Amino acid sequence: IWWLDPELTYGNAKPFVFTQGHSVCNRSFFPCFDTPAVKCTYSATVKAPAGIQVLMSATQSTYLEEEGIYQFYMEYPVPAYLVALVAGDLIHADIGPRSRVWAEPCLLPTAISKLSGMVERWLSAAESLYGPYIWGRYDIVFLPPSFPIVAMENPCLTFIISSILESDEFLIIDVIHEVAHSWFGNAVTNATWEEMWLSEGLATYAQRRITTETYGAAFTCLETAFRLDALHRQMKLLGEDNPVSKLQVKLEPGVNPSNLMNLFTYEKGYCFVYYLSQLCGDPRHFDSFLRVSVNKHLF
Repeated sequence: IWWLDPELTYGNAKPFVFTQGHSVCNRSFFPCFDTPAVKCTYSATVKAPAGIQVLMSATQSTYLEEEGIYQFYMEYPVPAYLVALVAGDLIHADIGPRSRVWAEPCLLPTAISKLSGMVERWLSAAESLYGPYIWGRYDIVFLPPSFPIVAMENPCLTFIISSILESDEFLIIDVIHEVAHSWFGNAVTNATWEEMWLSEGLATYAQRRITTETYGAAFTCLETAFRLDALHRQMKLLGEDNPVSKLQVKLEPGVNPSNLMNLFTYEKGYCFVYYLSQLCGDPRHFDSFLRVSVNKHLF
């Protein structure tokens, strides 16, 4: 749980709090079996001072204004790391029929201009490839610069660091990657953190299929080449036989799974999934396979 004084926010007006559960941090948030192999529904009740907006990664929410109480319910089973909470000086605007953006007041106009109408376009493209979006809403909340990662695919409420608003290209790529996690990682989840590449490799593959559908092959090829070049440089730096570069890394006792979040997890995972897609010939055949696989292994 990250507690921020007002001075650590963009608006410098009110305190801010957020959680970051990936990979094994939510055990300090609530009692849980903090492993992706265990999923459950959840409900939460949060009391907050007036003027503080509370959000959670939940499919349902209500607000009792007189008591200052927020109630949340996630109707689908999720692993512990996908339970997320944020509270602060947040306001919102609708940017699509099932999406809204949340941000501090000083950031909201920029967020609207960057994302209005775009999320629905990306969701529709993903649905055409991999089946219905099951989570209901797809909202986005922009967090202060102390958010420790770029983005987090919490169901119904993606967390994104606000500094990414400075780059249109990185914003597009990162949000689409989190959209892809709605199928690969959230709906179907790796059983252990040793198989993290199943989540990130498949999500990266799906992300690039979505960008190809919405922005064309040239956009996707350029982004892929940039990332694979970074992968090759990292492999050269560490050595090709370094255990960290394995697609499936042995997780030793006492090792934080977050240490496995690297280019190998994403890009080596992507390369293997892409190789499998090429064996199918037409990538649309592989899309159909993934769609059936998601439906079969849902939750």
